[in-house]
Amino acid sequence: MRKLLFILHKYTGLTAGLLLVISGLTGSLLVFHDALDEQLTPELVTHGEHRAPLSTVIANAESATGKTAQRIDLSRQPGSPHTLRFAKNAQAAGPQQVSVSPYSGEVLAVRDWGHYPMTWIYRLHYTLLAGANGKTVVGILGLCLLGFCLTGVVLWWPAGKRKGKWKRHLTIQRGAGSYRLHFDLHQVTGIYLLPALLVVAFSGVSLVFAKQVSAAVGAVLPLQERPAPHSVPSEQPPLGPDDAMALVQSRFPDATLQRLYLPQKPTDSYRIAFTLPNDAWQDYGANNVWLDQYSGAPLALWQIDQLTPGSQFMSWQFPLHNGDALGMPGRLLVLFTGLAPLLFFVTGSYLWWTKRQLKRRAAKRRKT
Repeated sequence: MRKLLFILHKYTGLTAGLLLVISGLTGSLLVFHDALDEQLTPELVTHGEHRAPLSTVIANAESATGKTAQRIDLSRQPGSPHTLRFAKNAQAAGPQQVSVSPYSGEVLAVRDWGHYPMTWIYRLHYTLLAGANGKTVVGILGLCLLGFCLTGVVLWWPAGKRKGKWKRHLTIQRGAGSYRLHFDLHQVTGIYLLPALLVVAFSGVSLVFAKQVSAAVGAVLPLQERPAPHSVPSEQPPLGPDDAMALVQSRFPDATLQRLYLPQKPTDSYRIAFTLPNDAWQDYGANNVWLDQYSGAPLALWQIDQLTPGSQFMSWQFPLHNGDALGMPGRLLVLFTGLAPLLFFVTGSYLWWTKRQLKRRAAKRRKT
């Protein structure tokens, strides 16, 4: 059995290793997606004393595109822009995005998602630039990573109970030659990063195969159906976005409002995503409230700490995947975990190639 697991571990790694390296490296970069985007596009960063009304921000963005805004991601910190999302252009990989100064309301950039650096990296990470088929491949890579974790533990587990056996499997031996160094780096790094690798792999699979994972989780833990309420058309004019945000802020005074989904039809509602102080993450607005677009009456609430266990479990997957669930330490851990596939591929390939060369030399000696 151990020999079979070793063969699976080795040849799956040699086959899928490069794609896992790409997925890991791009995932490491995406941990600081917004900050890197602002570094690469410094014109997005603006400062001011007073914030422009959201109605002005939306109107300016709509004027720049000639389209109706679908949602607005609010400025994540002082100096960062609001980002508005519009329907995708023909031939574009994703929605059109408009960055607007939260202070002056000035349009700073109009870009197609997937075509500027950080979103191109996101596409590479999530779909390998191959659309729906690439997304499926990425999900399968996540399953392979889970398999590597499980087979790796079995192969690493020390056999016997001799003194010092465990220490030898948990430390990198110095001065023992190149082969031993690569072997130790491969297994010791893997065992120390095992919890993080399992979490990143499972959460990635849950994001790609959300329906299948939800069904599996639902078989064990109760799940809630996500609300989809509608507004009742009225003769009175719709609420403005600033009024909708003010209503939510008054109901949740300690909340950080992060995204506003705008009504597209007379029966649509406002949806506001927000983070509460006791949430384990601060950048992912997992809580949502829906408001009637005419009266402002609350229609539904999706608050993480009030959900069933299964729904809470699923809500954790995205912030676990990008490290937001554990703050800056979590982001750094995910960043370093994303570098691990490169280390595993290099050391594993070295071990395989070295053994292969030794076997070839031994075979030649037997023939002579």
